[in-house]
Amino acid sequence: MFGYLMRHWRGELSLAVAWWINGVALTLGLLALSFNAQHLGIAPLLTTRTGFAVYCMAGLALFLLVPAWQVIGIFRTADRHAIEVGTLLATRLTQSLATLLTVLLATHFLMFAGEARSGLRLAWPPGGPSYTVAISHDGRMLEIRGSFTFGLAEDARRLLDANPQVRRVRLNSGGGLLGEAQRVRTLIVERGLDTDSTTVCASACVSAYLGGAHRLLHASARLGFHLPRNPGFGLRGRVSPEYAAELREFARRGVPRWFIDRWVASGRQFWYPDPRQLRMSGLVHGYFGRPRPGEEAWFR
Repeated sequence: MFGYLMRHWRGELSLAVAWWINGVALTLGLLALSFNAQHLGIAPLLTTRTGFAVYCMAGLALFLLVPAWQVIGIFRTADRHAIEVGTLLATRLTQSLATLLTVLLATHFLMFAGEARSGLRLAWPPGGPSYTVAISHDGRMLEIRGSFTFGLAEDARRLLDANPQVRRVRLNSGGGLLGEAQRVRTLIVERGLDTDSTTVCASACVSAYLGGAHRLLHASARLGFHLPRNPGFGLRGRVSPEYAAELREFARRGVPRWFIDRWVASGRQFWYPDPRQLRMSGLVHGYFGRPRPGEEAWFR
């Protein structure tokens, strides 16, 4: 195998093999892997820092190093073909097609890199952990602020174990890693805790909020929903299987179909339901505090 790889790299294979097998067929295989990676069970791999590092290295190899090997080998093979066979037209045509292939693969890699970069910022936030977990209200409340990044659920578990008198979890977060939010939700459900938010709970945060036995929301706070683009091998469908499972969990807990359909329709743009929609959906059981000026009618 190594010998075959080196022969392509040095341009020693036939032009037909270099283009059709190592170029076209392999590229189609990589694209098939990208579009169907959601069925390969990689989601659990992205729930730990080690797993995410493996994912990034695999993506770097598949979407940067392999394409570089493909294209460079094709160009070298075409040059050798022109010298030995003398068909310059076939050589230039192959190299032109290889250039188009390069653009396609580079675009695909940039998409992967964009997804990976977002995930890396969550896995290793610049400047250290971007969240705080603290006990307040005489030990009766656990407050979570900031992004749901690796380590948050474990920190929350340790505080809950040390403070069994906690009855409510306050969530003020713009989101983060879905897996980490799901682990926080498991802690909330296992202990039968309530949840609330006083400012905003959006994206992955609402998955943790859902775990509350009684879910409250400050009248000036907002819940934000959108379809995530979690790290994954390139393009995926509108709703990935792992997130479809999360939507089913919302439905299992009583959130109606009309609400979930509206959520899906929002795509990757944030949707902030008004208080009536949240109350009708059953997601929010009650409000507390004074509403913002001009919004009193929403709470009548």
